[in-house]
Amino acid sequence: MQNKEVLTPWLSPIFEKLLKTYQQGRLAHALLFTGNEGLGKFKLASQCAAYLLCSNKQYIGACGHCHACQLFSVGNHLDFHILKSENKKAIGIDEVRAVINMLNERPHLGDNKVVLIKDTSLLSKAAANALLKTLEEPQGNSYIILLADTHHQLMPTLLSRVLHQQIHTPDDQQLLHWLDEQNVQVSDLGVLRQFQNCPLSLLTYLQALQALQSGLLSDERRDCVEGLFNMLGNPSSLFDFSAFISKEPSMRLQLLFFILHELQKLKLNSKGCYEDAIYAFARPQFDIWCTHISASSLRYLCRKLLKTRSLLREQKALKSELLISSLLIEIKNEFKGNRAC
Repeated sequence: MQNKEVLTPWLSPIFEKLLKTYQQGRLAHALLFTGNEGLGKFKLASQCAAYLLCSNKQYIGACGHCHACQLFSVGNHLDFHILKSENKKAIGIDEVRAVINMLNERPHLGDNKVVLIKDTSLLSKAAANALLKTLEEPQGNSYIILLADTHHQLMPTLLSRVLHQQIHTPDDQQLLHWLDEQNVQVSDLGVLRQFQNCPLSLLTYLQALQALQSGLLSDERRDCVEGLFNMLGNPSSLFDFSAFISKEPSMRLQLLFFILHELQKLKLNSKGCYEDAIYAFARPQFDIWCTHISASSLRYLCRKLLKTRSLLREQKALKSELLISSLLIEIKNEFKGNRAC
């Protein structure tokens, strides 16, 4: 689990609420945690699972010392199972049936059994329907914890049978204070926007940025601005930019989307507050680009980019570089007056 040793105060109120609900005998047998990557969904789910399986439950959580907790900490608890996708492939009905059979057995230790499904959005329709039957008639000592980016990734019938808990991002002040406690200082607030205030992803990135001094890592925001600049000025560099994005398509397409989105905001209000924007450092260049593309073109390109990103995430067999090159050609065609770009 990412940054397991790091305290996550934005998760504490949620965990405390779930503990209180369990202690009152009202905890649902199926929980859904949603939120962006880097918020700690898996960490929260693991905390809940450890508590449910602990044989010496404390008021504030699992004891951490009993035999059940020791087995859980090393991944050997027989009443705990993680169901996840391999290489982002769909989770099939056979895999779901296997964990359902486990839930139907008596616990090996303690009173409860827990299944954690990490990639709920990748459940096949048949697998989701098989899981639905279990949720309709849950065993009294079994718990299923589902993780997803958004509740829209679940079938409505499945969603109606779970307790949904969305994890929200901390505000700037709380996040900056938390980063300071990790001995990480932030002078560029744009990096908070880049990671949508998701603390764990942001911390990993900022700690890795220390490698900049030895030239091992670059700021990908600047790489995206430079790539777009070169593409608009030199058609032959389009395929270099496409190859760059294709190496990390989801993240780098998102960064490209942020460029287009911030250009849209500038078109609407060129004098608005901008110092905390993702690309505040590139404001002079953005002012130039704004004069060479219309607001309607930017809206069209944003929709096109999001559609391309969605296709690449949902259909892994697609040729990513071909789709991305096609998108970049459309971006280039929508810009005008490339000499000034």
